[in-house]
Amino acid sequence: MQIIEWIGVLSGIAAVYLLYKNSILTWITGYLNILCFMIIFWVNKLYGDFIVQIIFLIVGIWGWINWYKSKITIPQKLNTKNNLLFVFFTLIFWFVGFYLFNSFTKCSFPVAESLILALSITGQILTALRKIENWYYWIIADTLMTLVYLMKELYPTSVYSFTILIIGFLGLIRWKKLIKANNL
Repeated sequence: MQIIEWIGVLSGIAAVYLLYKNSILTWITGYLNILCFMIIFWVNKLYGDFIVQIIFLIVGIWGWINWYKSKITIPQKLNTKNNLLFVFFTLIFWFVGFYLFNSFTKCSFPVAESLILALSITGQILTALRKIENWYYWIIADTLMTLVYLMKELYPTSVYSFTILIIGFLGLIRWKKLIKANNL
C-alpha cells in the first residue's frame, strides 16, 4: 500500500504545482493521483475522501475539456452573487454529507470528512471554471485533510496534504498577480 501512497503523493504534488502554474497538464497528472487515492481511502475507510476522488475524476474530465476549449487562459473572479451561491451549496453539501456519513457508514471522522467533501467538491468545480476562489476552498480542505491523515497515521499522505496546502497559498498569491496584471 505504501508504494501506491507515494505514487499518489508525488503525482498529486505535481498536479497542484501545475495548477499553480495555470497549466492544463494539471488535469492529466491529477488522474494518476486520483486513482491511487481512491484505493488508499477505500482501504482506510475514509469514505468521504473516496467519494471526493470519484467526483474529482468526473469534474476533472470536464475541467480538462473546459480548459482545453476555453479561450480564457487567465483565472477569473466570481461576482458576489455567485460567490455566495457557492458558499451556500458548500454548506448544503456539508450537512447532507454529515448526515449520510454519520447515518450509513463507519466513517472515521464524519464532521471533518463531510466538510472536506463539501469544500473539495466546490474547490474542484471552481478549479474547472478557472476561478481564483478555488484556492480558498482548497486551503481550508487541505488543512483539515492534513489533520485527519495524521490521526489515521497516513504520514506520507499528511505530508502531501501539508505540501499542497503550502502550494495552495502560493497559488492564490500567483493567481491574484495574474488577475491584477491583466486588469481583471
